Amino acid sequence: ERAWGWLAAYRDMGYRMLPLSLKGSSDSLDMLKAELAGKTTLVLGPSGAGKSTLTNHLVPGALAATREISQALNTGKHTTTSTTWYWVDKEAKTALIDSPGFQEFGLHHIDARHLSGLMPDIKPFVERCKFYNCTHLHEPGCGVIAAVKSDSSAGSISDRRYKIYRDLFAELDAPKF
Repeated sequence: ERAWGWLAAYRDMGYRMLPLSLKGSSDSLDMLKAELAGKTTLVLGPSGAGKSTLTNHLVPGALAATREISQALNTGKHTTTSTTWYWVDKEAKTALIDSPGFQEFGLHHIDARHLSGLMPDIKPFVERCKFYNCTHLHEPGCGVIAAVKSDSSAGSISDRRYKIYRDLFAELDAPKF
């Protein structure tokens, strides 16, 4: 239930969310197979997220290597070392690409001042800012900050998404060396 709450902002932006369990019932896997039908899908995520386990569930005979999470570090162990293409259903042209995990996902190529324009739930409020060079962090007359404080769900930005914006902005705006 808590995870669904965290994902609410993404559902509000129109992203489709599927509940998925790799243990127990295969109902969720059937829903995922239907969603993937006729597409080529790259499975991407941090080490230990279950990408290869998912591949093994969706592709009979895939035999993608899996390992337990490191108890000492509470992270994945980089089991997948190369990107592999699997046919889920060759006749339906459904493919899955299992990729190595990552420990960090970098956005360092993005200028912090352009970040708000890349976040679809924040971008519409940028034009309401009083200043053209608003960072959306502290300026008076900021349309983004006003939308975060708004009670209207149609005209607001969730606190969680705004925190993501602030954290990413700080990381991108930090000195590089």
